[in-house]
Amino acid sequence: MENLKKLAVLLSGVAVVVLMAWVLTVATQSPTGNMARSDRSISGSQGPAQGVEDATGSGFREYRTDRQEPRPGADSIAWRSSERPEGGEKETPRISGTYPPIGNPNHVFVNAARRILPTVVSIHSMRRFKHPPIDFLPFFRDRDPDEGDDEDNEMESPGSGSGILISPDGYIMTNYHVVEDASDLNVILFDKREYVAELVGGDPTTDVAVLKIEGTALPAAFIGNSDSVQIGEWVMAIGNPLNFTSTVTTGIVSALGRNINIIDTRYRYRVENFIQTDAVINPGNSGGALVNLNGEVIGMNTAIATRNGYYQGYGFAIPVNLAKKVVDDILRYGRVRRAILGVVIQPVDDEEAKREGMTRPMGARIESTGPGSPADKAGMQRGDIILAVDGESVNSVNDLQIKIAQHQPGDTVTLLVWRDRRKWEVDVELGEAPAASVPAVRGNDDEEAPEFDNLGISLRGLSADEKERYNVTGGLLIESVTTGSPAEKAGVIPFSILVSIDGNNLNTVEEFDHILEYSESGKVLKFKVKEGSRRGEFQLLLVEVP
Repeated sequence: MENLKKLAVLLSGVAVVVLMAWVLTVATQSPTGNMARSDRSISGSQGPAQGVEDATGSGFREYRTDRQEPRPGADSIAWRSSERPEGGEKETPRISGTYPPIGNPNHVFVNAARRILPTVVSIHSMRRFKHPPIDFLPFFRDRDPDEGDDEDNEMESPGSGSGILISPDGYIMTNYHVVEDASDLNVILFDKREYVAELVGGDPTTDVAVLKIEGTALPAAFIGNSDSVQIGEWVMAIGNPLNFTSTVTTGIVSALGRNINIIDTRYRYRVENFIQTDAVINPGNSGGALVNLNGEVIGMNTAIATRNGYYQGYGFAIPVNLAKKVVDDILRYGRVRRAILGVVIQPVDDEEAKREGMTRPMGARIESTGPGSPADKAGMQRGDIILAVDGESVNSVNDLQIKIAQHQPGDTVTLLVWRDRRKWEVDVELGEAPAASVPAVRGNDDEEAPEFDNLGISLRGLSADEKERYNVTGGLLIESVTTGSPAEKAGVIPFSILVSIDGNNLNTVEEFDHILEYSESGKVLKFKVKEGSRRGEFQLLLVEVP
């Protein structure tokens, strides 16, 4: 009997060991149950497998999340950036500055001001212009009307602004409007040293210019990342408002991506995507620095919204990432090389978003693609909505413009596109805007800006390939349309094809010029226009000759 009890205990122990071993084995195995797949299409409808090209467009592929990060571009100037501590955070922080500590935050602002003040300069210039003489006795002497120009008086007007030292050898970044048509440029540093400055170049489409002074071991500003700026963070504006040199004001970032329409509308490729701040900015601040609480430049102060010419609560700064690209282009190429998609874009409103099956208005809608443009070659078409560039969301038309403008021609970007109620990805190799469309302003360059036609359009002939691609036998490609021109008011858009005028078919620019030459002011011309695609519709637009 005693032996049976021992045997029972032994068998019970073996059973427990076997049971525990089985439990452990099951627990360590990977689950293989009926897990729902997450690789379905965005809309929920059955579609092609991810990564497989679809017939909806050449090069288009269904959206996937395992994309690679874009490669950073190379700088042509040794831009100074703050060093991160070893072992610290390597990713771009959501807030570009520093949170004030609990208690007295004075030292945070003081340290930021000490860091930036030596790098912000005062710029003084003279502008010459002609003013007709005042004739106090017009009835007591005879005057030949043809002599008026000879008696014009040349006058000078002083101007002032601010600038940012960006290299120890004397390169200065400022606004183009600070130095436009200016002569006798002089720069005064924070330590009162004075230099004669030379205009290296400027870009009126972004309002950025570069000056050079002869110096060594000069203080250079630390450059931040304007893409990481957040609404609500503290910022400081530094400049020379109303000739009060080295003035520091504080505020917050009030808004991002502002388009305030201050850049001349003649420039087709103008870019406006300002940082808005309530830090006090006044005349003379232009070209100065907007910095975060690390003392890093995140923007260049440019404009104010005002009804009396002075501060009323709203200031605007060019994002430093865009300004860097412009400066690098000017130093490397002597002009700005503007990357383009070759599309006409429009904002997406709530009604259209609902019609397209989107949850909310977002992105920028393609109105038309230029024949042979980068977007056209990639298979993009009218109605596509661009949602993101290289993984960065597109929030507005000007947001898309600045994301493309920060690239170089020849760069390949990955676009996230909404088409047929689904998301698609497509790679596009960016083209370059025609040099005449992005004016190059260089030092001692007296060349005048090109004049625009009365109708406000520029045209060129179509190649044989373009005629076949767009299913036309003739016509002229409308390359640009001037804002506010008779053509724009009539509904003419760039990258469309002008087939005929008043029933007269067009094949050469000379034929267009001939018709325009014999058209009197006030005459209404009937433009037959085809949208820039093979299946584009024809429209009849009425354009009045000014």
